[in-house]
Amino acid sequence: MDTPQPPNTYTQPPYYNPLVGGDSLDFKRYISLFISNWYWFAIAMLIAIGIAYAKNRYSEEIYTVSSTMLIKDNEIGGGNSDLANIFPGTNAFKSEQNLKNEIGILKSFRLNYRVIQELPDFHVVYIGVGRRGIVESRMYKNIPFKVVYDSLEKQRIGLPVTIKILSSDNYKLEINGDADFNKTLSFGERFTEMGFDFTIFSNSGVSSFNPDASNRYYFYFANPVALANQYRGKLSISPIEEEATLVTLSVSGSVPEQEADYINKLMEVYLQQGLEVKNETAEKTIEFIDGQIGSISDSLKKVENSLENFRLSNRLIDLSQEGTNIQSRLESYENDRSTLFLQMKYYEYLKDYIVSKNETGDIVSPGAMGVSNGSLERMVEELANLQQQKNKLKVNISEDLPAVTVIDNSINDVKALIAENINSSMKSTDNAIKDTDRRISMVEAELNKLPGTERRFINIQRKFDLNNTVYNYLLEKRAEAGIAKASTVSDNRIIDYAESFNSSRIGPKTRQNYVMALMIGLIIPAIMILLIDYLNNKIIDKKDIEKGTGAPIMGFISHNNLKTEIPVAERPGSTLAESFRSLRTNLKYFTKETQNPVISVSSTISAEGKTFISANLAAIIASNGKKVLLVGLDLRKPRIHKIFGISNDTGISNYLIGQDKFEKIIFKTEVENLWYAPSGPVPPNPAELIDSQEMKEFILKAIKQFDYVIIDTPPVALVTDALLVSPLTDFYIFVVRQRYTSKNTLALIDELHRNENIKSIGIVMNDISLTGYYGYGLRYGYSVGYGYSYGYNYYGEYHNSRYGYTDKEKGYYSDEEN
Repeated sequence: MDTPQPPNTYTQPPYYNPLVGGDSLDFKRYISLFISNWYWFAIAMLIAIGIAYAKNRYSEEIYTVSSTMLIKDNEIGGGNSDLANIFPGTNAFKSEQNLKNEIGILKSFRLNYRVIQELPDFHVVYIGVGRRGIVESRMYKNIPFKVVYDSLEKQRIGLPVTIKILSSDNYKLEINGDADFNKTLSFGERFTEMGFDFTIFSNSGVSSFNPDASNRYYFYFANPVALANQYRGKLSISPIEEEATLVTLSVSGSVPEQEADYINKLMEVYLQQGLEVKNETAEKTIEFIDGQIGSISDSLKKVENSLENFRLSNRLIDLSQEGTNIQSRLESYENDRSTLFLQMKYYEYLKDYIVSKNETGDIVSPGAMGVSNGSLERMVEELANLQQQKNKLKVNISEDLPAVTVIDNSINDVKALIAENINSSMKSTDNAIKDTDRRISMVEAELNKLPGTERRFINIQRKFDLNNTVYNYLLEKRAEAGIAKASTVSDNRIIDYAESFNSSRIGPKTRQNYVMALMIGLIIPAIMILLIDYLNNKIIDKKDIEKGTGAPIMGFISHNNLKTEIPVAERPGSTLAESFRSLRTNLKYFTKETQNPVISVSSTISAEGKTFISANLAAIIASNGKKVLLVGLDLRKPRIHKIFGISNDTGISNYLIGQDKFEKIIFKTEVENLWYAPSGPVPPNPAELIDSQEMKEFILKAIKQFDYVIIDTPPVALVTDALLVSPLTDFYIFVVRQRYTSKNTLALIDELHRNENIKSIGIVMNDISLTGYYGYGLRYGYSVGYGYSYGYNYYGEYHNSRYGYTDKEKGYYSDEEN
């Protein structure tokens, strides 16, 4: 006998599944969910770790190399002010740079393209191929051969050329492109086919043929433009501290020697470009002076010849005192006049520069040409600074941006002021020239009073002294400019060169890859399981039932792994039998006030295990000493007779049509205290028979002779037969199957639970499995509605509504209904 327990208190037997029992929190449910599907985590972990291993094993190693360079900021100071003072007012040798702008210049395409052009070894990319053809490694100067060519224009850019070294003298060349091509050549033999023109020489410093290696390589010609963009994209420049101008340049690649060569060449070209920019103004000054020297030199030679010829012809050695005085005055006026003409030429040069679209900022300073005009010097210096700032901004930003527009407006304003100053200065200079010419004319009038020979000599000597003075003045200025240019040094300097032995490996990151693999191996299956759980429309645990209906849950039946359909009789010590004992105990709380209760067992759809539950529930109650009658009222698809091995030729259908009596359709089973009434032949009108007076009489007779009457009814969602017997039933048991019954069918159970015509309803959860939350293979399903329709079962299989509700026949309960 079972020991009574308080209502709503359930025993948790040894078979109890933590996924469906108790009031555990959701996180406990998910923990059990993950544990029960451990094999998916194992598979994901194996795949992720395998990918991480392959990445670490076969990925190309990446190294980073770095160097340091000091970039002087104009806010901190820089440049050579002593050299700038050689030409007062000029900015030719001043440092006008900003750290951010200089970093932008270092990353500019123009500078990086120039660097690539000065590194011809970068134009050919060499790749070594492993023995199995899987591992490929980038090579630089350690390649056993070298490709020599005249011009990239004669090569096909980007097309791989495969080299298979056959011996120390020969190699096989293959080209896979538009057409397969292969040819055996000797080292040093020129190749001029397939759009190429190059010669491959053996590298004397590296063994060309290694019998233990694959001896397989390939190379391709790289586009300098693409290389420049590639390197400027991966170049990283950052100050060592926030306010410091000492910056670190770093770049990463598979060959540290090659990356070090790039950074070192970049720094050298950057410094050289800075010197070139600083010397542009000095070069323009020297160029302007050279032009003036050229014209004066020709005049000086002619005057020298005239003076020499005059002395030889007239033998004039000394001038009179009056002649000497006149000559001295003429030379003084002529020198003043030549200086004014030089100033006028400078004004014309500056005027042409302003009118032209030249914006290099390389303007000859007024002081370099002896022009003493303080305001003009300041304006010229300001114009040069503005133009140089604009040129630096254009390296990093577009000309349409407001920053460039503001500088353009300032340049136009300064040009206007310079033009006004030039016009004023040219007028005053022109007046000074006219005044000097007037004085010269007055002295020349005095000169005409001298004797003819002396007068001619003075004229010749005057021209000679004038040209000689101007010539010497220009030579002096040119020498000063040359000295200033030669003494110019860069504002920036290299502190540390990049060295390959100081490189550090940054990839592949072995430990990080394995950590990521572990995380992915845990996260991805967890997300998939949670997503499947979220989208799953099948009943999984107790909470799914509680959310769908208010009907009480009576018990939980585990999965039947036994080769029997009545495990409670044949294996009474099994955990499955214990689960039915718990169900029997809980059933007493619902039928304790009812004498000889009638219990109907049904489900919403087919294959949920109602027949299995009916037979074993009847057997477990009978084992407790109660007389139990099991009624097979599933007239459309009788199957329960197969469980007990009893013929179905005579049964309920025969009694209901008056063909047999009550005693003739009741059969004793092998289970003690258990009798069975089979369904009998399938009738054409099962619903009418179940709703007949004879059915009521059958139930009344059964109640008088048996302690319990267990009725196996058809699924309520497929046919209405089960509901027709509800007035005769004291308690309804609805069977739902884990991972099989749709959550939508709970709405039908809840509707029946609220139906006043049905006395009491309880739910039994069947086929609880510990093999996995969704069973093997993550079984799940999605459905809409209750999953039943006239003429088709849950799986959409056709059935005859007159003779049965499904054509699906199976053997054991564990295969069909559990």
